[in-house]
Amino acid sequence: MTTSGRAVFPLALLAVLVAAGCRRAAVGESAPLQTLEDLTLRQTLRGAPVWELQARSAVLHEDDAQALLAEPRMQFYRDGRVASRVSSVTGRVRVDTHDVFLSSSVVLEVPEERSVLSTDSLDYSSRRNLFTTDAEVVVRRPEGRLKGRGLEAKPDLSEIRIFHQRSLVERGGS
Repeated sequence: MTTSGRAVFPLALLAVLVAAGCRRAAVGESAPLQTLEDLTLRQTLRGAPVWELQARSAVLHEDDAQALLAEPRMQFYRDGRVASRVSSVTGRVRVDTHDVFLSSSVVLEVPEERSVLSTDSLDYSSRRNLFTTDAEVVVRRPEGRLKGRGLEAKPDLSEIRIFHQRSLVERGGS
C-alpha cells in the first residue's frame, strides 16, 4: 500500500513484526521494546521498487521511533533493476521518516559503474533520495580514486559531491 507514492512504513513494519521472530522485553527492562530477526523493509513508488533494506536483526525502540540494525544492507533500484548496494556493520532506521543511518565499515557499490565508496558513516534521506556524511570518504572508480571529508551523493553515484577534497584523482583506482 502506498501513500503519496511512498511505502506506508508502519504498516510494512507491522507485517514484519508478525512475520519475523519477535520478542518483547521482559517486565522491568527499559526499551528496547522488540527484537526482530531477519528484517526486510521495502519502499516503492507507484508499485516500482525504490529501495530494500535488510538486516540480520533489529531492535525496535518505539519511544524514539527508530530501530537499531545489525548488519544492514540496502539495495537501490532504477528501472526495476538493482543500481547500487550498500552495507555496514551497524545502523538505524527512523520509522517516521524512513531515513537510514549506516555506520562502521560502510561500503556502497555501483556495479554498472565499477565504483565503490567507503566511509565510516553514511546518512540516507528517503525524502531527498540522497546520501550525506561529514566523515572521511574514498571513492574508487576505474579512472582513479578520490578522497575527501564530507559528501552528498545519489544512491547510484550518478551525482556526487565530495567536500574538503585532499587529493587529486589518482590513476589506477586502487
